[in-house]
Amino acid sequence: MIRSSKSGLDLAVTHMNAPVGPILTSEDLQSALRAGRLTAIQSPAAAALATYLFVELEPPLIVRCIREAGSDLHRANEMYEDTLRAKAPRSLSWERSVAELL
Repeated sequence: MIRSSKSGLDLAVTHMNAPVGPILTSEDLQSALRAGRLTAIQSPAAAALATYLFVELEPPLIVRCIREAGSDLHRANEMYEDTLRAKAPRSLSWERSVAELL
């Protein structure tokens, strides 16, 4: 497996922004993961994009982002629940990954 020297936050943001251009920043994602809610992101467009984080990314990358953001699984799962309230689809891979850890 090839490891990237790019941070997990940067990789996640690059992936999320790929179809739409530079909307979400690493700082936005870091703030949301630390706060456990999408409203920690100031830009409505960036918050809307972050709504799909758990659907678009694999749990290992999300966990890497959580660590880099200085957050924890509980707070990140609060953010996941916030995405569900924002009408994002469920992420069965995320739910299975954290089911026994929370």
